[in-house]
Amino acid sequence: MDSLVLAVVILASPALYGGPLALCLTLWRLHSASKVRLIIARFLAALSLISGTLLLVEHISAGSSLIGIIGISTSLISIWRLSNNRKRN
Repeated sequence: MDSLVLAVVILASPALYGGPLALCLTLWRLHSASKVRLIIARFLAALSLISGTLLLVEHISAGSSLIGIIGISTSLISIWRLSNNRKRN
């Protein structure tokens, strides 16, 4: 049972925490952000987008679909903010 819990945590955590963390990294002073912060935000957003899509497509339960939607929406918003910042600079 421990390995099942570990597998669920590995699949759900990037979507649940990665997207909102990437969004938080892009909301705070994006014009003066360091390159490391931008790389971390891109990585978290991509990871959250992939894992959220996996959770949404597999449709395991209503809770996993909700976590997938949260991950996809927050990662797309952060990617959109990162691309708009790149166009401005």
